[in-house]
Parts: sequence; structure tokens; C-alpha cells
Amino acid sequence: MEALRFGVVGCGGRGAGVAHLMTQTPGVRLVAVCDVDETKAKQVGEQLQVPFFRNFEEMLTQVEMDAVYIATSVEHHFSVARRAILEGKHVLLEKMMTTSASEAWELVRLAEVRGVCGAISYQLRFYPVFQKWREIGQDMQPLLIISSRNPGIMPAPYLRPEPWAGITDFLTHDLDLVLWVAGKEPESVFATATRNAITSTNALDTLCVTLNFGDVTGLVYGSMGGWGIPSVHAIIGRKGNARIVSNGVEVNRWSLSPSGIYERVNDLVSTEIVRADTTDRLLQHFSAWVQGEREAPPIATFEDGFEVMLVHEAIWESWQSGQTVSLETVKRKLSAANT
Repeated sequence: MEALRFGVVGCGGRGAGVAHLMTQTPGVRLVAVCDVDETKAKQVGEQLQVPFFRNFEEMLTQVEMDAVYIATSVEHHFSVARRAILEGKHVLLEKMMTTSASEAWELVRLAEVRGVCGAISYQLRFYPVFQKWREIGQDMQPLLIISSRNPGIMPAPYLRPEPWAGITDFLTHDLDLVLWVAGKEPESVFATATRNAITSTNALDTLCVTLNFGDVTGLVYGSMGGWGIPSVHAIIGRKGNARIVSNGVEVNRWSLSPSGIYERVNDLVSTEIVRADTTDRLLQHFSAWVQGEREAPPIATFEDGFEVMLVHEAIWESWQSGQTVSLETVKRKLSAANT
């Protein structure tokens, strides 16, 4: 497998970190960086000894690359990704995919037409413990899938009033996990949220989402006020349950004894300990996928990102209206807007 040549757009904390990682990860090669803030671009470019640019168009025309990693703020994801796809570049896009399902759908269709691969950086899928949790949980025949994390007070760039900022930006990972385990889109969504309960920045600071899959229910919730409360990743099913405990999966099964009493059988399945972020694994998987050496899963494709954006649209409508929102309603609105 040849090293996939990446240009990085966005040299803030996440973009700079991934750019550094690319210089240490087999299968990928950093060839350029770009940021509208020339000081940031110059600092990362000089550190990593690659060309740096303030203008994305200049980077596209002056540097040969195979793919673009986009770590700009969310509102710029669509325009940068669209331009990269039109130039025939594969795209690895930070979460959330876009600011709307309509934009996400356009990227899905455009990537298909141009014959390029697109994926979203939902790196939690690459932790061995999450992969094992999903595998065991599916064997349990899920009834309830729960994913909850509490980030504490988020950094200033996230404390903004837009519906895709605040706690939403953090919990989009958890929405993806629940959809990944369920293996299908929900029929409907109900959500509640608060602003200014934790900070006075008008950012969404608490979010609770119920996803109805018909035979399965998903729960995603978290709050900036939950600082210190342990994360919960649990699957409760017809045959037992599975929950993440540190670097393992605790499994509980039950059986009916000859005397007619239910008995619980407990086990702990250990997984590989990962001491750092799994973005290096995601990068290697993406490189192998676009070169035809690996199937897409577990990477979150543009199609997966679009499904998450449909749910986000339903969440925003639900918490504002106080009503349950059907995914079919969201898709009908999207179809009407695109005709």
C-alpha cells in the first residue's frame, strides 16, 4: 500500500494535532497545511517542514495530493469539502459533517459522481473496546442502546449559540455510536435541551435524546454540568446486557435453572488497552480503503455522516417544538428543498 498524500485544512488544535500524527503514521504522508489564519498555518507548516498556505485554492493547485483532511469550524466544512471533491480529492472530514442534512446529502451525491471516498472522523469506532461492545451487544438482541458522556465546561470555541455547537458537537460521537450499533436509522426522535443553565454563553449545555427504532430504543444524553460523572455505554437486550467498563466489556447473561429461578452469569471481556487517541488507526484504515485494500466499515462513510445529520435535524426540530419528530418528515422536507 502506498502512502496516501494528505493536505490538512484547518490548523487549530485538532487539525494541528492530526497533521503532526500524519508525520508519524505509516500509510499516510502529510504534504501541505492550510489555514485562513496564516500565523497558524506557518507555525504548523514550519514545524512539520511542509508547504503552508492561507488560501485553499493555492494549496490545491500548487501541491500534488490524494486526499484532504478538513478540520475547519463546522460552518466551513461544506464549502471546503465540496471544492476538494470537485478536484477529485478523497475527503476525511471532521465531525459534525456539515451544518445541515441538505449540505451533507449534496456531499454524498457529489462524491459518488466524482468517484471519490468520503468519511467522517468518528474515531470512537476504532477503539477496540467500542468494537467489542458493539459485537457482543448485537448478540444480545438489543432492546435499549445507551451512550452518555459529560465533557464538563467546553472550550470557548464551542460555547456558541448555533445548534451544532455546544454539547451537540460533543455528543454527535454518541449519536453515531448508537446508530452504528442499531444498524439502521430511527423512526422518530424526541429531544430536550437547555441553554445558559451552565454557562451564560447561550450555548446548548445539556441534551437528552430518545431515538425510536421500532423494536429498539436509543438514549443519548450529556451535560456540561455532568463534569465528573462516569460515561455510560450500555446495551440491554433480550439475551443479556453489555456495558463498557474501563478497557473491557462487562457481560451479563441470564438463564432459567431447573428449579425455575433465573440466574445471572457475569463475565468480563478484556480488550486491547489504547493509551492514546485512535485517529492513527482511522487514518490508516482510510488510506487502505481508498486504495481498495479494505472495506469501508468500521469507518464512518459520508453516508453514515448523512444519517447522523438527519438525526441532528430531527433533534433541533424536536427540542424547539417539544414534539416527537419523524425521520420521514425530515426526509420529506429535505427532498422538497432539493427539488
